[in-house]
Amino acid sequence: MVYGLVDVHPMGNDDLYLADIQIGNPPQTVKMALDTGSSDVWVQSTDTNYRVNRNGPWAPQYHPKDSHTSSLLNESSWDVQYLDGTAAFGIVYQDTIRFGNIEVANATVQSAQTMASRFETDIEMSGIMGLAKRLRNNIQPPVPTFMDILTPLLDSPVFTVDLKRNATGQFEFGRIDMAKASDNITWLDAVGRSPHWDVDFDLTSWTIPDQTWWYYRFSGTIDTGTTLMFLPSALASRYWYSVPGMRQSAELAGAYTFPCANAKQLPDLLFKLPGTEHVLTIPGRYLNYGPADPKGEYCWGGMQSAEGMEIVVLGDVMLKALFVAFDLDKQRVGFANKVLTDEM
Repeated sequence: MVYGLVDVHPMGNDDLYLADIQIGNPPQTVKMALDTGSSDVWVQSTDTNYRVNRNGPWAPQYHPKDSHTSSLLNESSWDVQYLDGTAAFGIVYQDTIRFGNIEVANATVQSAQTMASRFETDIEMSGIMGLAKRLRNNIQPPVPTFMDILTPLLDSPVFTVDLKRNATGQFEFGRIDMAKASDNITWLDAVGRSPHWDVDFDLTSWTIPDQTWWYYRFSGTIDTGTTLMFLPSALASRYWYSVPGMRQSAELAGAYTFPCANAKQLPDLLFKLPGTEHVLTIPGRYLNYGPADPKGEYCWGGMQSAEGMEIVVLGDVMLKALFVAFDLDKQRVGFANKVLTDEM
């Protein structure tokens, strides 16, 4: 029984967080995005057919023929599509996966034969490691997910996420280090019928002079693989209409922008966890996703409306302000505030 600590490094403007993961024997290091919103573990490899970035450079690849523990699963294949429209598909191996102090033998490794052009050109990221609650992977015929295999190996069936703004954060598997939190953890049961880490919220506010708690019940997916946070339209619009100079982008489906000069004055976003007085604080500066125009006059909002999406998604813009725990046994998610050390 083990626990393991894994450093994750931000890619781009905190778009994703990448970890060094070792596959095979001898170990081969690849760079994987740790994603609580999906369940497949796929990686670029010597099987990958690059159609756009034909001549490289490429992200670090898995070389199955160089691993003496690699075994091809004959007749197995996979095909995955993500919310942003990107996709990948390929074949399946069994091999050893290592991260932190954890070693998972005979794990399924999905080797990409073809993938979206964006994955080809994101030369920092080798693939994605899915950590969803109960979502089946996309391997046919069906096999256990990586989380199915990992969970019994852990000291305790939990993992935590401690992302940082513009800095290295950590995932920790097998224990909860409360020293990373500045207050107690409040646990929320995950929505039972959902295979995702979905939890219910109801009271939302933001720090403006006439501050009001808005009662609006919604379920949100806690997703480390999504950059921004997407709230129900009614909440997103109320927040952004409280920001002086806000504009909606005509080019990007009405996405919210605001004067970059006002970035330090953005209101903090607050969530009061259901049935408690525990308030989670997302600092206003975290809701600045950076320039929306070449002159840097207007900036994108890091929180947008979920209108047109099937689900509300609470991504890294929110999560990097918090300490978040995932209980694999009791199917619940815990939230705590933490000390934020990034500059204004």
